[in-house]
Amino acid sequence: MFRTFTFACLALPLWGGIAHAAPPQYLPGPPPDPHHAHTRFGDADTSSGMLNIAGQQTLPRAAGNGSLFVEKVGQVGDTDFLLLTSTGNALCPASYSIVRVDSSGIAVPTAFFGNCNDRHEVQIIHGQDIAVIQPEFTSSEADTPRTITVYSNSTRRLAQNGSPLRAGCPNNLCDGL
Repeated sequence: MFRTFTFACLALPLWGGIAHAAPPQYLPGPPPDPHHAHTRFGDADTSSGMLNIAGQQTLPRAAGNGSLFVEKVGQVGDTDFLLLTSTGNALCPASYSIVRVDSSGIAVPTAFFGNCNDRHEVQIIHGQDIAVIQPEFTSSEADTPRTITVYSNSTRRLAQNGSPLRAGCPNNLCDGL
C-alpha cells in the first residue's frame, strides 16, 4: 500500500497530472478577531480571558481556560446572544457558554457545557432558542457521543440531549475549565 501511494505521487508529475488546490478565498477587510464581537449594546471582549461587554465585566464573571473566544450567534427582540468558547487541551479542547445581552447592557452567561469537541454548529430554533450541536468526540482518555445543547430563551434554562443542565454558575463565576 505504501509503495503504491509513493509511486502514484512520483508518477503524477510525469503524466502532467499535478493537482493544484483552489486558492483560499478571503472576504474583504481584516479577518474576524475571535476575542471580539459586536452586540447592539456594546462590544464583547475576551482578550483578557474574561468576558467584558462595553468595558464592564459580566456578573457572573465568565472565564476561559487556555483562551476565551466570543462570537455573536443571534438576536431575539431586545436580546443579543453570544457563544463563548473556552479552549482547553488535547483531552478536552473546548467547552461553551451562551450569553444573553439585553438592552439594559446586562450580560448573563450560562455555565459552560459540551462534550469537549471544538467543532460545533449553532442553530436558532423556533426563532428564539439557541442550539449548539457537537459531533462525537474521541480522545485518548474518553469517547463522548454527539451532543445537542439547547438554551431556552423563555425559561433561561439549558438542556443537553433532552436532560436539564445547571445553567447558573456557583460563586458568581462561570469557569470554562
